[in-house]
Amino acid sequence: MIRNNATYMKQPIINVGEFMYYGTAALKRGYGMCFDLDYYLSGSTAAEIVIARAANSGDKGMKVVAVPSATNANRFAGVLMGNVKANPLGKGVLVQLALPGGCAEIAQRVPSTVDLTRVTCIVDHEAGDGLSGMFGYGGLCGRGSAICLQTLAAATDGDLAKENYTGTAGGVYSAATGLTTVTLTGAGTAMGWTSVAVDASDYELTVLGGADATGTAATGRANKGVFPVVQALTADTFTVTGNTGDTAACGFMTTFLTKKDLLTLAYLEDGMESGLSEYVTPKLAAASQFVLAQGGTTFICGGAMTLSTTSTATLDDPVTKGGDGDGARKAFYMLYTVTTHGLLVTVTSGLKTVRTALANLDFLTAGEWAELQWVGNFGPGTAGLWCMVGGTATEA
Repeated sequence: MIRNNATYMKQPIINVGEFMYYGTAALKRGYGMCFDLDYYLSGSTAAEIVIARAANSGDKGMKVVAVPSATNANRFAGVLMGNVKANPLGKGVLVQLALPGGCAEIAQRVPSTVDLTRVTCIVDHEAGDGLSGMFGYGGLCGRGSAICLQTLAAATDGDLAKENYTGTAGGVYSAATGLTTVTLTGAGTAMGWTSVAVDASDYELTVLGGADATGTAATGRANKGVFPVVQALTADTFTVTGNTGDTAACGFMTTFLTKKDLLTLAYLEDGMESGLSEYVTPKLAAASQFVLAQGGTTFICGGAMTLSTTSTATLDDPVTKGGDGDGARKAFYMLYTVTTHGLLVTVTSGLKTVRTALANLDFLTAGEWAELQWVGNFGPGTAGLWCMVGGTATEA
């Protein structure tokens, strides 16, 4: 029975669950987590693992959670309700998660409008990116995505000071100081610069991708992650701790400047799995293979790059990747244009919207997208097709 209407209205509806975490890394409040449905103790022998996987044991009954990855992206569990200290021995700690179907405070890093914007949990594209569990641009609906319950707009001295995915933003790293000087129009002013360098240590820079003007595979690549801001040096430059990558002032990074450890309120969607999201940057004459090959949304970072040769990737059949088979969903979205050449995705088994064979999807221009669904994989069969649900990317 509700006894105090005012008190009731101040509390969001939160569904809470407790789970075991056996990882070693520290965890942050507001980050998403996924179930480990194939859990076994690290250090087990091969024979012990076989027995554990065959046993009817509770530890495979949605009791163990892990940081989001390519192998568990279709098993979203919920959002951490508190920080978790590093656990070097991995002996296991009990963590509380806010569950889908209720509200949570999430580590949101993109703009939003209350009750309109969807955001989706991120998976590291490469090991050590440091993005897994954060919430970025909205991908597919369902578990792992959330509807924002707060408006977050880029504003000077605001929680989100600057958003950049369509303009130039480059970094120059100094090994001597351990700092990267980032050039991004208006960023210093957005963090409080007026005429002299100012402390901006209450901000952090989240880098989702990017490269220098040539987009080469070996050099000039942005290092993804979260970098603490040190100072706003000028209206357009600032320093961060760590190496964002030498993308230079003419390069491009998909970046967001927010207050440190920013949390916003959101409704966690329930239902089918969203598959989470990832961010990739095309590489000159090389593969920019995405890791979410059995579903989810792949965002392609573009910008001030002129590629003389196409970057490539392959969308395999999900049954060959340990995927979920029939009903798996996959989406792509091009954040900004890459000059001349973009990302060419080869579809291993595909069907166009007009029911002819789909071999390739070509992403070059900002706003191009494609959504596919895996169908025809029933029972013990391994056959199936990625069918185009819709899109604007070039089909071939």
